[in-house]
Amino acid sequence: MRSFLKLTTIFIIFIVVTMVLTSQTVTTTSQKKSKTVRVSADYVEPKKDVIYFRGKIIVTIEEDKVNLKTSEMYVRKSGDKWKSIEIPVKVEFTFDGGSAIAEKMTYDIDNKTGNLTNSTVTITDTKSNEKITVISETLSFDLTNDKYSGSKKGGVTITKGDITAVADRFDYDKKVGQLSLYGSVIINDPQKGIKMTASDAVINTETNDMKANNVSIELKVD
Repeated sequence: MRSFLKLTTIFIIFIVVTMVLTSQTVTTTSQKKSKTVRVSADYVEPKKDVIYFRGKIIVTIEEDKVNLKTSEMYVRKSGDKWKSIEIPVKVEFTFDGGSAIAEKMTYDIDNKTGNLTNSTVTITDTKSNEKITVISETLSFDLTNDKYSGSKKGGVTITKGDITAVADRFDYDKKVGQLSLYGSVIINDPQKGIKMTASDAVINTETNDMKANNVSIELKVD
């Protein structure tokens, strides 16, 4: 009897959590659109302004094309809306056109923006159809505008096809097709037969054409 009551309670809590995590977000036409966060977890502890989850956690936000898998998570309310997701442990994150593994994560449900800590992120570049992999200490993302930026002490590592690059920080605009590198930049491009250092550089992701300042360059001549 106790087991039956326990299972019934967990099932009811799951339904309530699934239904209650509804956020209103403003579209570009200023019209409100309903957004639902669906969560399954081994344990949940709902309070007035925060819901705590633990165990095997799976999150789906269909409107954002976002999925999360983790073992500990907080969903926080701001005003009358469930506003943000905070994950203090390892998380697997998939989104439209990419995926990531990070040690920590925050996500703004309204704005589709967030931050990753100590992450490896892979994004499919729509201009070249190549995958860009970024290993960084801190990474900020804006899924609405397809913009990413980050930094790492000792250098962010970026791979795109045969090109490898290291820089103190980077900006990537997926819609424009531009990867910008700043600080102690090192780029190795075997296809062009060059290796160079620079203070900053810009790579066109469609053509792999580059521009750089304060350059030292090595040319491989067969």
